[in-house]
Order: sequence, then structure tokens, then C-alpha cells
Amino acid sequence: MRVMLKTLRDHFFSAFRELFVYHHTALEFRAKTYAVIIASSDEAAQHYYPVLKELADEVYAESDRARALVITVKEYVSAVQGKKTITEQTLLNDIIQELRLMPRYAQKIEPEHLRKLQSCTHERDSKIYQGRIIDFLSQKRLDFEEIKR
Repeated sequence: MRVMLKTLRDHFFSAFRELFVYHHTALEFRAKTYAVIIASSDEAAQHYYPVLKELADEVYAESDRARALVITVKEYVSAVQGKKTITEQTLLNDIIQELRLMPRYAQKIEPEHLRKLQSCTHERDSKIYQGRIIDFLSQKRLDFEEIKR
């Protein structure tokens, strides 16, 4: 019963994220950066989720926001891997577009967090691809820091 209530609460929270999550667009941007790393692997997404939870708790001390981040990442990964409604390239394009509109979001790209997610990957080709994505996103963050100076 308790698990069912939690699941129901998570679905409700997800559906109305715009209303209940303060600065939900910033949270969704961060979720896309994590999701693109997880989705770019051919491995099962489930073994990334414990590390994702740790990262979410590290970023957001408040549990509701951390839970919202995890739920959002899972939604994006599911859309890429399971439902095939989007691709990791679509996520990268969204990230680039959002950086053009809101350059300060570059501060939300945390290469060390992305590398922690990458450390869950065992497949060599996926690890190389993820490394390239991390390098690309890290460069976007550096570009923003140079502009800011």
C-alpha cells in the first residue's frame, strides 16, 4: 500500500511538475544532462539509478526536489531507450538550445557528476561515446565561464 501511494504521488508530482517544482526548467535542464549520459549507453538504465539518486541528493538537499530530478531523468531515459520517442541527439539539441536561451544554465553542467554516471558503464564503446558527450558539455560550461569574465 505504501509503495502504491509513493508511486501515485510520484506520477502526480511528475504530471504537475511545472506547478510544484520551483524553477522546474532549471531542474529539467540538469535532468537532460544526466539523461543524455545514461541514455547514450546500450546498457540497462537501472544500474545507473543508485548513483543518480546520490547525485540528486548531493545537488538538492531537499528531498522533494531531489526526487523530482530522479523522476525527470527516468522519464527522459525511458523516452530514449524504451519508447524511442526521442534520441540522445534530441536531448543534446535541447541542451544546446536551452544554453542559447539561458546561458547561465551552463553552471548546471557538472562534469564530475557526469563522470560518476559514466563510471557505471562497462561497455567500452558506450564509455567512449559518453566521454565525448561529457567533453562537449564541459566545453559548453567553459565557454559560458569565459563569456562571464
